[in-house]
Amino acid sequence: MPSRLARKTLAEIEKALSEERTTAITEIIQLIQQLAAKAFSISISELSLMIGRDPTITEKVISAANTLGYNPSGVPISTISEALHTVGFEKIRNLAISLMLAENSGEGRNTYEQRNTAALCVCSGMLAEELHRLPDENEEGSEVVFVSASLRNYGRILLSTFLVDNYRLARSHALDMREDEAFKHVFGLTPIEVGRHILQQTNLPKGILQSLSPLEDAHLKRPATRLEDQILVLSELSGRVCSIVFDEQVSPQDFSQSLEQTLSVFSGAYPISPELVNEALITVEQKLTTLNRAVGLSDSLSPGSVNLQARLNGDPLPEPPPFARISAQLKQKSVSEMTESERATFSNATFAQAVESIEACLVPGAKFKLEQVFSSVSTAFREAADLENCLIFVREEFDDHCLSARYGNGDLYSKVKNRPILAPEKKDIFSICLARKEDVLIEDTNVGKIRSIIPDWIHSAGETSSFIILPVTYKHELKSIIVGTVSHGRKIDLKQEDLRHLRSIRSMISELYGMIESQNVTGK
Repeated sequence: MPSRLARKTLAEIEKALSEERTTAITEIIQLIQQLAAKAFSISISELSLMIGRDPTITEKVISAANTLGYNPSGVPISTISEALHTVGFEKIRNLAISLMLAENSGEGRNTYEQRNTAALCVCSGMLAEELHRLPDENEEGSEVVFVSASLRNYGRILLSTFLVDNYRLARSHALDMREDEAFKHVFGLTPIEVGRHILQQTNLPKGILQSLSPLEDAHLKRPATRLEDQILVLSELSGRVCSIVFDEQVSPQDFSQSLEQTLSVFSGAYPISPELVNEALITVEQKLTTLNRAVGLSDSLSPGSVNLQARLNGDPLPEPPPFARISAQLKQKSVSEMTESERATFSNATFAQAVESIEACLVPGAKFKLEQVFSSVSTAFREAADLENCLIFVREEFDDHCLSARYGNGDLYSKVKNRPILAPEKKDIFSICLARKEDVLIEDTNVGKIRSIIPDWIHSAGETSSFIILPVTYKHELKSIIVGTVSHGRKIDLKQEDLRHLRSIRSMISELYGMIESQNVTGK
């Protein structure tokens, strides 16, 4: 049973869709619904009539159908019926959906968010279709993949069209927490759930409706060999990739890493290389240019073209207009200013990024760099616990009784990076941890006898006042140590949510060591 907030959201969308004084986008939404609902049962004559109701779309479909990309034989086409017979039923249906979305993405009367979500839909569909064809020119099911991947973002179109202020709020919250949690917080349900609920009422074909289901962990842990699994996985994968393409929060420098991290999540179900994805994105950008010409839209006014060209060229994305800019709600506060509830939310959201990074590596067959895993952990721990430094020590390859700070962030890390400063014979607080493999929290480095067992290097970047030592073990063997520090008289203050996440993350890292040892995954 949907929550009260979810029912309110759905009621508002259904009311907007049913009103007679519909906007152009609403009419497009309704036509897309009708096309999708009869994706596999509609006749050629019905499709011809449905598209023909809109003179503008009719003209543009015929114009695009006469291009070499759709009609290499060059047979003149002057009607929708001729287009269907010459180009093919599925291609014309998908062309009509693409043109409607492309036109909406460039329509100046629509909001920034409407234009971007429409472009996201068409780009996701095109990318999924292209990835399904590559690398062996597989055509089976490619047209279905396009419809499914396009409609997977359908809920975003509805939310950004009819509830745009709350849509902006949800996107802002998504900078503080997982995106699904952010949308549930604002709307009571996720964008996929919104789209699935609305499209369910249109008697959507079972195959497409299945592709609007949430992607479960089980789908990611086994190869997607069945066509229905491939459609679901590809729809989600292409949507995530295009979301990165469109995300102004992802800098040009971070784009490749974000892409690799996303692809690693799918490595067990649908392994695909970044090079192949970039090749597909180039093709999508070319197809978008063709579509833009068909609807009479300049590439510079098409969000899809602008964002794809920027990513492919390594350029920054254009700034959103002031009213559409989002900012984190909690990250504007310091951790000490947060309420207990806000602190818990911030901890969940911050550690979630590290958890996702490790989970992507726990898929059998995954290949990854340990640096990326430990960097995400150190960044999350430092932010969530308001630390000044986080250092992760691992055993030296040629002298494994010593540990060096290989990963981390902060001034102290920069001072001691790569130095083998932890060893059993040092007789300090760290040698005690090495021997006992127990967590150690030093609240005050200047208290009594504690001062005598604090190593000098801990003060290399200024007087450290408090620090915590967290060992990571596998089969009772200490493999690495996570250290967090603060200075200027501050004390480390960890809440229950922080401790819970740190236990979970260390358990996952331990599991990762085991999978590396058994060669189920490859980490370097």
